[in-house]
Amino acid sequence: MFTIDVLNTLSQTAQDYRAEANESIFRNRHMNTIKDKPNMEQGLIDAFLVDFINYVGACKGIDYAMYTKDLGKKGE
Repeated sequence: MFTIDVLNTLSQTAQDYRAEANESIFRNRHMNTIKDKPNMEQGLIDAFLVDFINYVGACKGIDYAMYTKDLGKKGE
């Protein structure tokens, strides 16, 4: 699998995950230091997801240039 394929897969998966991020973080609190159910704003969740995906790309020399608005584009 090429790096661009990994980034595309991450992007598509993030689109589905973003709506359940708060629940997922709380559900998996045995793997982090969260004690109370988080209530992060969707904009913050989206920013973290996009920043991470772009960071992975940059580490591999790719300017993926994903924006938070791209998280809403399903099926592309």
